[in-house]
Amino acid sequence: MPAEPNFYEYVRAAFHRRPELRGLGAVPWNKWVLLGAVILGFGNPGFWLLGLGGELLYLYLMATNPRFRTLVRAQRLQTERESAEARVGRWLRELGSEQQQRFKTLHEKCLEVRRITETIQSSGLASLDQARWQSLDQLLWLFLRLQVSLELVSRQLAGTDRAALEGEVTALEQELAGADKLHERLRRSKEALLELKKKRVENLQRASEARQILIAELQRIEQQVELLREEATISRSPEALSARIDSVTSSLDDTNSWMRQHQDILSELGADEASPPPRLLERVRQSS
Repeated sequence: MPAEPNFYEYVRAAFHRRPELRGLGAVPWNKWVLLGAVILGFGNPGFWLLGLGGELLYLYLMATNPRFRTLVRAQRLQTERESAEARVGRWLRELGSEQQQRFKTLHEKCLEVRRITETIQSSGLASLDQARWQSLDQLLWLFLRLQVSLELVSRQLAGTDRAALEGEVTALEQELAGADKLHERLRRSKEALLELKKKRVENLQRASEARQILIAELQRIEQQVELLREEATISRSPEALSARIDSVTSSLDDTNSWMRQHQDILSELGADEASPPPRLLERVRQSS
């Protein structure tokens, strides 16, 4: 869920509000009133004070109005949902064809779980549908984030010759071993260079470890969905399936926590915790 807007954000939304007026369309009438007060103020400066006071009163009344605040929250939620949907499409395009197919395969298995559930669902479980499918949306969302993070880390590793970098570190260490023969300024410069290269080697090591974890997490999700599909087919119990979906999604909390802790390596994409767009299962199917 999006964060609650603060008072300043409500005021800004009120200032830029463009209510629909019959025959005129969306009109920022408060700005027109302010403009009129500015123009009239050149003849009588009192209009400037009147316009400013009126605008401040209008902004305060709007920013504290419950209906307007509800409207602003709804608009923010819609914006974040649209942003999430745009990210899904962009991230899928950034993946290679093999990884795109991997995501689509997982998506199809999630859809199959849904189809199986719908055929065996009892009338008493209708209220559980939304929460159940939101859990599958979150699972797909996490899988895609892991895929993009793996792509970023793999590019980082492929773009650097680690062996050559480690050789440069060794050469600098050997050179500094005879530091007494070097000029003081040159020695300090080489020591700083050595620290930078060691840091790069350390980052590459962390990226390599992160890559292995990402690969394992992707495989784990695939196996969990496969198990979910098999159990849905065998048990034919919507109650058991709902409990299994909840178990699968709750087990991914550790993955989300790990991604947050390593956001410096995974970039802002891997650490993104925005909610998935609603009905991600259907949206991916429609866009593919």
